[in-house]
Amino acid sequence: MNGDVCNLNSAQVIAAHVRSSVSVTPKKRGGRHDFPEGLEEEIITLDVKNLPADARLLRVEETRQLACTPLRWYLKVIKRPVYIVPSEDGLYAKQLVEKLPAHPIPKCKVDVSVLVMLIIDKFLYHIPTWRLRQRFIQYSITLPYSTLSFNTKKIADILEPLWHLLLKETMNSRHLHIDESCYKVLDDSKKKGKKSHIGYMWGMLTPVQRIACFSYQPGRGKKDIGDVLVGYRGYLMTDGYGVYIKYGKQPGVIHQQCLVHVRRYFVQAMDYDAKRAGYALDNFFKPLYAIEAVCKAQGLDYDQITEKRQQQSVPILLSFRKWLEQQVGQTIAGTPLHKAVNYALARFDGLMVYTTDGMLEPDNNILEAQIRPIALGRHNHMFAGSHLGGKRAAIIYSLLATCRLQGINPINWLDDILRRITDLPEDRYYELLPQNWKQQYTPAAKSYA
Repeated sequence: MNGDVCNLNSAQVIAAHVRSSVSVTPKKRGGRHDFPEGLEEEIITLDVKNLPADARLLRVEETRQLACTPLRWYLKVIKRPVYIVPSEDGLYAKQLVEKLPAHPIPKCKVDVSVLVMLIIDKFLYHIPTWRLRQRFIQYSITLPYSTLSFNTKKIADILEPLWHLLLKETMNSRHLHIDESCYKVLDDSKKKGKKSHIGYMWGMLTPVQRIACFSYQPGRGKKDIGDVLVGYRGYLMTDGYGVYIKYGKQPGVIHQQCLVHVRRYFVQAMDYDAKRAGYALDNFFKPLYAIEAVCKAQGLDYDQITEKRQQQSVPILLSFRKWLEQQVGQTIAGTPLHKAVNYALARFDGLMVYTTDGMLEPDNNILEAQIRPIALGRHNHMFAGSHLGGKRAAIIYSLLATCRLQGINPINWLDDILRRITDLPEDRYYELLPQNWKQQYTPAAKSYA
């Protein structure tokens, strides 16, 4: 080498676009003893046997190992002394007894902690109810399948008012990402032997507020999402599915198209025409996402991101459009590359929208990440028992996804709100939404600001 210095944070103009690179500081890896703070410690001392009398202690060697015990079951016994208080005249008497702690399901034989485990294991870790029951049996806890199913359904019904508030807040954000995913249910209205039905989970998310909401619908047509999108105003991020075109043309809607969906068409075209598809990926998509990585790494605010996109991303996109127009007459109809080129051109105005405001995302990846757990659950559960079961699943998935986006522990949230929701007036339910709950709750002390 000649002693030249390579500055990895530099940016230079190359063939009508800006190519940026990002320096990444390696993450500090935890050592062997890098365990969470506050864990209970079990101290075991192994002393030397037959220690000579003249031996002196030099030091104590300490080996730390993470350990656990099987799931701990116990009975919570609540004793309430009952007192009798006579009246002043001695003719009457009344009993005094402390009120039972609030419980979301009247006369339920399990504590809230068990209800939380049912919901978390099924909807966060995708364990079907039948498999949960088998797990309980291993610990000599035999609960009927019908009881476990009833409790799961009941919790979804209890949380439904929160879902309505979450949906309202999501739709009022004026910045909406939307996508859909199939969700199989059983339909008793169909003829015998044809009970399986493909319904859909419609996912909605606002990335600025970091809240998400799912709505189960029997179909994938315009009418199925109409109740949500009719009258909506604001930014609407979608893929190229035709149903969204109608709502993207509503007054007050700015229809934004997903950049990563366009990129996927070119990835699929690599097997057909690696030269041209690879050219698009390397010369357009790669530098566009490199710019986004720089914005994130440098912690730029919305105005700074807007400025950077206008200066660097817009020229790349305009060059991309020019290249696409050149390729239209040079591709064979029906081929993967032809589809990729035409898909991109037909939606190009929508692709450019994100460069006008640093608040906007270039793609729908943030919502797809929240849909992925539904796909995992769909693989394990196979189907919901009914259309109502699909709606209940949407309620739980919505609230857990919002917990995930807000960076809060869903176990802490669910355990707390189930113990409070019974005694809380409905006009204060908004306090229980994850995005509001985390502002007032301190898990360690279980206290409220």
